[in-house]
Amino acid sequence: FVFSADLVRKLDLPMEFEFMKVSSYGGDTVSSGNLKISLDISRKDLADLDILIIEDIIDSGFTLSNLREYLLERGATSIKICTLLDKPSRRKLPLKADYVGAVIPDEFVVGYGLDYDEKYRHLRYVGVLAPHVYLK
Repeated sequence: FVFSADLVRKLDLPMEFEFMKVSSYGGDTVSSGNLKISLDISRKDLADLDILIIEDIIDSGFTLSNLREYLLERGATSIKICTLLDKPSRRKLPLKADYVGAVIPDEFVVGYGLDYDEKYRHLRYVGVLAPHVYLK
């Protein structure tokens, strides 16, 4: 939501907002490959909607590939993806964002809304998490 809030203040077009909470990571640093939806959108009919998914980071591609399919199955007309950070070296599925803020190397980053096990989201910057924190 941090990146989303900053982004939508720069967009000058009519839009509606819905929030979803989806993950394929949980408390781990590697995707499980399974989409977990803990908060779904309330709108039932997505027919005739052009959707922009705003994401903080794309890593393996599992979460967004599965989310894209889920939304298309619910009737979305089109789906575009905007991400703050893209880590293509970790991609497991052929997913490409339509809009990318920055391409980053294969390091685990936190801050500016990004977390590790629900920690570090509050940081005002994006930084590399020290491996000793998550390698146990």
